[in-house]
Amino acid sequence: MLSCAGVAYRLHHHPPARTEAELHVTGLDIHSSAKTLAFHLDDGRIVLAAIPGPARLRYGNLARALGVSRSALRPATPEDLAALGMEPGGVSPICNDARVLRVLHHTLLDHRVLYCGSGSPEVTVEIAAADLAALSPAATLADLCSDTVKAGS
Repeated sequence: MLSCAGVAYRLHHHPPARTEAELHVTGLDIHSSAKTLAFHLDDGRIVLAAIPGPARLRYGNLARALGVSRSALRPATPEDLAALGMEPGGVSPICNDARVLRVLHHTLLDHRVLYCGSGSPEVTVEIAAADLAALSPAATLADLCSDTVKAGS
């Protein structure tokens, strides 16, 4: 998808890193990483929510950004991920499937480059943050990690 879009990127191959505790095996900067969590909505859409690597997702913030109830967010299954060409531990915010809604934490765009999932827990994509945002003009930017969301956010 990135090559077809003319987007510059670099792949980093490393031992499998499926959890935050295993990220050190990648040798990449966790503070410049985008951790992507996947959810399944009742209508069949898949949500890919990308947040800063060391951050924690606030489910209420994600639900508000999507205009759904918090209870509508169900973790994506391995089958959901496989349908997108992804594996658990390798979820990527880079996806052109029409069923996918992408939500990016707004501070990810503060980075020059980001390290994000490739679909495999053994490969990480290095991409310019601006290119990641531009891949899908319909991506929602939101505060997905703060404990309190200010009015108008």
